[in-house]
Amino acid sequence: MRAPSLGPGAPVLVYLHSPREKVFGVLVSLQPAGVAVRGIDLAAFEDWLRQEARGDRGLGLATLFYPMGRVERVERDETVGGLEGIADRFRRETGRSVLEAAGLSSRRRRR
Repeated sequence: MRAPSLGPGAPVLVYLHSPREKVFGVLVSLQPAGVAVRGIDLAAFEDWLRQEARGDRGLGLATLFYPMGRVERVERDETVGGLEGIADRFRRETGRSVLEAAGLSSRRRRR
């Protein structure tokens, strides 16, 4: 069995400090200089999820870069045991993948 990768296209949680933030998104790149994600602050995720489930527009994912000096941790978002991952929950509630919502998939957006 192959271990899931932490490469471009992986759903991730980025934990930051100074100021303390948590960001959910799709990894664009991970380099010594920093982390680039197409994501949203975790505090706004619920509002974005409800909006996407209704097919509304408003909130969205932005391409963000965080210098490595601010990055505390990067972890792959995944379902573990009975705890559903954020990306899996997004797919269950909207019928689309986070990659599609981020505009990083070849499939067209549902509207």
